[in-house]
Amino acid sequence: MPTATADRSRSPPAKLGSSGSPKETLKISGLNGHFGGLVETRLTAAQLLGADSDPSDARTLAQQLVRAWQDFGGLLVLRGLEGISAAEFAELSAFFGQVEPELDDSKKKYRVEGVDSVMRIGNTRDLQTGSLTSLNAKIRPLPEGGSPQYCRDSRSPVWHTDSTYREHPPIGSLLYCKQAPPEGGATCFADMRRAYEALDTDTKKRLDGLECVCSQAHHDAKVHSYSPDFPVLTPEERAANPPRRVPMVLQHPLTDVPALYGMNSSTCAVLPKGTPIPDELMDSFELNAVEDPSVENEWRSLLPFVTSDQFTVVWKWQPGDLVVWDNRSTLHCATGFDAERYTREMWRTTLMADLGKTAV
Repeated sequence: MPTATADRSRSPPAKLGSSGSPKETLKISGLNGHFGGLVETRLTAAQLLGADSDPSDARTLAQQLVRAWQDFGGLLVLRGLEGISAAEFAELSAFFGQVEPELDDSKKKYRVEGVDSVMRIGNTRDLQTGSLTSLNAKIRPLPEGGSPQYCRDSRSPVWHTDSTYREHPPIGSLLYCKQAPPEGGATCFADMRRAYEALDTDTKKRLDGLECVCSQAHHDAKVHSYSPDFPVLTPEERAANPPRRVPMVLQHPLTDVPALYGMNSSTCAVLPKGTPIPDELMDSFELNAVEDPSVENEWRSLLPFVTSDQFTVVWKWQPGDLVVWDNRSTLHCATGFDAERYTREMWRTTLMADLGKTAV
């Protein structure tokens, strides 16, 4: 187990200035020390989008929120936004980066209110046909006591950063809560900046030289193995989506702060940078969901430490909540609920690049 050296003290609530505007000063407090910012100032979509305020005030609010998102480690929460439309959600998402304009072909049937960039996640069904109208996966609930800490025996919760198998991995995502179960269904987040900072020098040096091999075919085969409704790639889709390699330690392009990176259900190997993989072995990863032992040795062995209480936030949803996270400095995981008794409906957008930049 790596040696912990990080400061575990909790930071006091932080109040952000308004960049010269006397009208709006946002009060934002930390959810776990200085990880995760909770916007305590009550805001409406109309305020944020400038519908019932001076457009310059709306721009100032947007700038404050984006700054707070990075200041609090790439995790920011707003409450009380009940009743917004999918189009408004997409517009709010664009405060934080360039929104992916449309969903993958396999997920277009889950778009919300005809907005191509917004996907529904949960267990909602069409009232007439009974078919699912949300992307759905069977996920274990948190154990008794509610700890999100990773368990190596059960390999749960499924902590990850999103879509590292893409040529240009997304920089972040937003979730908006439409319906939440009264129990279960929380989303958990972990601070990979402070987790990396807390490692001993030798561990940091070793991880700096590693890269994660990430394959969409491996990801889809793995998820399909425990959630049969999840689609797998056709041979043509597999050929069009070859495995990618990402660093296990990523230097954030905006803050220059290093963070652990590259853990995803698509991660099929963790190897010294540039190490080749024979085609036959890659086939076993992608067709049979086989995971190389290096993933256990290098990444999964770290997960109990980096998802311990000192680094994590468990967010229990209420309708109207909006959460934005940065994939380059956080891990997150979904948790299960009683889907036979309760309905959960979340809307999601994906951020592909920082504002003013192209996806890289």
